[in-house]
Amino acid sequence: MSHRPGRRVRAREAWRRIPLPAVVVLALLLAAGPLELALSRGHSRATRPGNTLGDVARKAGCRLREYEDDQVTNPPVSGRIVERAFAADGSHIGRDTPSIDATTHALLHGRVLIQYKPGLPAPEVRALDRLVTDDPDRVVGFANQTRMTTPVAATAYLSLLTCPGVTAGTLHALRVFRDRRRGFGNAF
Repeated sequence: MSHRPGRRVRAREAWRRIPLPAVVVLALLLAAGPLELALSRGHSRATRPGNTLGDVARKAGCRLREYEDDQVTNPPVSGRIVERAFAADGSHIGRDTPSIDATTHALLHGRVLIQYKPGLPAPEVRALDRLVTDDPDRVVGFANQTRMTTPVAATAYLSLLTCPGVTAGTLHALRVFRDRRRGFGNAF
């Protein structure tokens, strides 16, 4: 009579055939699931009712418009790219305003453009300058050169936020727009 190992022996032998690195990777993946869930709970607050970008804009008295494809808007949310036209990140407020080609190029590469209508009161311009200089990564601030009618605007690729002026509420909306739209660029 041949001896047939029991189920326990076969199970033990099967585990011995699994390479140790595979077991370690599996254990890490199993542990990472609950950790990712716990960490993502902080991000879910951003999309709860009342915390969407549209909600933040409305509460501040601003208007958010999102477009699905190229639209002619003022200020622009898309356009043609001129590779040699370039606007460096950061504030250009109080300096020469970058050209429309340069700001459109920046926009298409994922920059958020924070701009104001010339003639905006100096304290409001300084507040916008602080907003840009406090976090200039992929943000360009400048006086608008397209004759926009709204006092303040923030644009990202296919997104436009317009505000009636600079207040604590509109600065909050501009910060949220900057943080959520930074890096939205054309697929090139």
